Amino acid sequence: MAKEHIGEIRITPRTVRIGHEVYPLANISRVQTLRLIWGGKYATLYPLRQIATLLLVAGVVFVAASIVLPELNLHPGFDVENAAQRFTMGAFVLAAIRLAYLLVVLLHRLLIRRTRYALMIEASGTQYTALTGTDRDEIHRLKGKIVDAIEDPPEQETVIHVHGDLVAGDKVSGGIQYKQQGGRDSNMTFNR
Repeated sequence: MAKEHIGEIRITPRTVRIGHEVYPLANISRVQTLRLIWGGKYATLYPLRQIATLLLVAGVVFVAASIVLPELNLHPGFDVENAAQRFTMGAFVLAAIRLAYLLVVLLHRLLIRRTRYALMIEASGTQYTALTGTDRDEIHRLKGKIVDAIEDPPEQETVIHVHGDLVAGDKVSGGIQYKQQGGRDSNMTFNR
């Protein structure tokens, strides 16, 4: 499904329209902004476990190839030390390629990936992710406009222009878990 960028939100005396979704103002019981926390294999520090495992396995392979194999008295015409060195080099090349990939993923997650936020609307007991994006201030502004419309519905249709990197609905798809935490921020965890 393609991302649908939202250009405007329309608020009438009875409804809020965000993209193709319409929410009755009278049924909205909660509007909140949540920070998306990546969990599972998408967690920011997840590659560290794989990096540690890879280094451990590479160390075991090095020890096995350089110490254990020469001690085995294999076929007398077979050069065990040369074969062990070639095997070790091949294993290290593969490990280095995988390690470089994991470091790129880790650096991307630490330095480039931006924090995502979601505008959640609870209507009739069901939570809906109305908007997701990286612009926290814009989501807070829209939340305030919707709350103002719930408290004091406009007499005529109001159009609120949406700016920033916001898309309709939940575009991270599946595996979302809402977690209320103490303090001022609530989080939504994405696990796969």
